[in-house]
Amino acid sequence: MIFSRKPSMRRKLVLMFLGTTVAVHLILSAVAQKMTKSYFYDSESAHIENKFNGLNEKSSLDYTDPKAVKHFGKALINIWNLTDNKVTYQNSPILLPIESNNFFLKNDGDEYTSMWELEGNHYLSSSFFVNKENTLVLGLNVNHHIEFFEAVGTLMFWFTTIVSLLAGIYSAVIVNNGLKPLKKLEGYLARIRPGRLDIRVPKDELPEELENLAEVQNSMLDRLDLGFQRLSDFSTDIAHELRTPLTNMTTQMQVSLANDRSPDEYRDILGSNLEELERITKTINDTLYLAKAENSLLYKNNETLDLAKEMSQLIEYHNIIAEDKEIVIEFTGEGELYIDKHMFQRAMNNLLSNAIRHAHENTQICVKITHPNKSLGISISNIGDTISESTLPFIFDRFYRGDCSRENDSTTGAGLGLAITKSIIETYHGVISVTSKDGLTTFEILFPPPNSTS
Repeated sequence: MIFSRKPSMRRKLVLMFLGTTVAVHLILSAVAQKMTKSYFYDSESAHIENKFNGLNEKSSLDYTDPKAVKHFGKALINIWNLTDNKVTYQNSPILLPIESNNFFLKNDGDEYTSMWELEGNHYLSSSFFVNKENTLVLGLNVNHHIEFFEAVGTLMFWFTTIVSLLAGIYSAVIVNNGLKPLKKLEGYLARIRPGRLDIRVPKDELPEELENLAEVQNSMLDRLDLGFQRLSDFSTDIAHELRTPLTNMTTQMQVSLANDRSPDEYRDILGSNLEELERITKTINDTLYLAKAENSLLYKNNETLDLAKEMSQLIEYHNIIAEDKEIVIEFTGEGELYIDKHMFQRAMNNLLSNAIRHAHENTQICVKITHPNKSLGISISNIGDTISESTLPFIFDRFYRGDCSRENDSTTGAGLGLAITKSIIETYHGVISVTSKDGLTTFEILFPPPNSTS
């Protein structure tokens, strides 16, 4: 099919350009033809009137006298003298169509010009009031003008047809050239594959109107590239996290089966395997929890929490672990927060356990609740090793653990705690950040004012 039902930018642009060109040309042609006709008719009417006035001034003619009218009639092509709307004299065999609807006489003393047709001939006539009984009608044959207008009309028709054809071809060429940048953009996008997300659309090669589109496309590709990279890293990390305990279990089972052992030895091996299975289970559960949190799939039973009470209970629980390292946890501040209690406890537990794990012995951990600019802030600081500047941007990434020496330590998690904490905080439109300088590491959480979010 030449014309499909699907909208086409090319077809629309061509038709719009062609339609505008033809419409403008037709309007200009109609205006020009009308002005030309008016000019010719006005010129002929003025010619008739000038002849009448000139001859009228040179001779005092009695328009009621046929002999006098004969002398006057020599100056014009056609003349009719009417008395009481009846022809009393005419200098040509042409019958004046007084009864026709195309011819009118005016008896109020003003000149009246009329166009009329008789037996295929066209006439332009003017009537002049002489007295109450007599009217003089002067007329000219304007067939040559009519033929000229018809010739011009035919010329305009063919000219418009040719112009329309040329305009259609020209508009098609212009539109095709104008859409070439889109084809170039299409070519770049067609090269994008899952393994070629590094391709970017060069804005310098596109016109100004497409620069914003190219920028949006490049931003989308950046997000896709980041998403694929994170997915690839996540797959690698989860495989690594599961491989280590599974390898340990396999090795222990192979060693235990190599020789006969006592029930106590088998019990120790099974206990060790159980610890590895619990570690795998925790990693899987944390991964699922993080995925749900990042996709807003967690069930939230929100309530207004007294943060002073909640933090005091959490600190009391963690004091048992902190006392082993002779660490003192200090807490100041108060406030309320509308949040799911279990999610809040999980986030704070992750931060407190992380602070205790990495704090030096005989140091202090400070927990503060503040209210900057009507917002609610929670900060947890500890004294330990300074986190390098290169590590800080990745501290909240999945499976990231800055201390490589503890990678296989069963006392550490899988590196999902801070990632889960960040997802929980962002679920409630909060922001979490970390700073580390001169051994002082501080995690800061900032929740917006209560009325700023739903």
